[in-house]
Amino acid sequence: MDKYGELLFPEGGTLPTSCESWILINPENFFLSQGAGQKVRYTLKVPDNVLGTHLAAIFFHTKPQDATRGSGSRLTVRVGTLFVINITGTGYKDGELSSLSLNNTSKANTAQIELGFLNKGNILTRPSGTVEIQTVDGWTVDKLAINEENQAVLPNSERIFRIQLANIKPGSYNLVAMVDYGGAEILSGETMVNLVAAEVPRHDWPIPQPKNPIKTSGKVSKPIEPVVKLSPEEIKSLYSLATKQYTVGDYQSSLSTWQKLLKADPGNTSARKNMERTKAKLDALKKIKG
Repeated sequence: MDKYGELLFPEGGTLPTSCESWILINPENFFLSQGAGQKVRYTLKVPDNVLGTHLAAIFFHTKPQDATRGSGSRLTVRVGTLFVINITGTGYKDGELSSLSLNNTSKANTAQIELGFLNKGNILTRPSGTVEIQTVDGWTVDKLAINEENQAVLPNSERIFRIQLANIKPGSYNLVAMVDYGGAEILSGETMVNLVAAEVPRHDWPIPQPKNPIKTSGKVSKPIEPVVKLSPEEIKSLYSLATKQYTVGDYQSSLSTWQKLLKADPGNTSARKNMERTKAKLDALKKIKG
């Protein structure tokens, strides 16, 4: 298996964790008629003084078809099964985060997080955890799962887990990773990244005008609302309330509270940024729900 999870099948006995020499197969060769089956027995003899996880694969393949006149192609089929052998009581788990980065993509507001995990132990492990995307002032924009497919990391090898990131505005963010690999500790790592905006498609100049001009009435659709006056303590209380509502996932109530605060304090840039972030979160949830 390579570091991105693609299965590789090197020759038997070439890897330190191979147990190819432990396995005896009977029968090794047989003929099958169409629709028939065959039982294949295997015997596994574990040597003394071996530790941890060992791996092997058994493959059966068909004899290539006889060449036919007028054709230079012959077909063969191969099927196989994997063996993962854990020697009871001899394994130990150890690991570390080897990398944490973000790769920007050409699609607007999308990117790919890459998290590297190094399995330093002698047994197979299946790490899990989360990566939080936080603004520079500590707001959590999103929390994403690591290794949702429960893929394995082989002993003494590294895996790179890729996590898709979408609907995040360009800017600077902190990635905060927490990884549980079943060992004695929870691994953590943090790094700052920049999400770059995708290039805006260029248009021909001049931009063509619409066939039917947009009509405007010149009338104000809504009366201008009076400015609401609140004391500094009341504004602080609203700020705390909106933050708490966002933290517990009540994004609609949080948005309403931010809007109420900004009516009283329209120059509050921090509250305005948080309101825009809450709107973006609601929009993303609507897209997910369809």
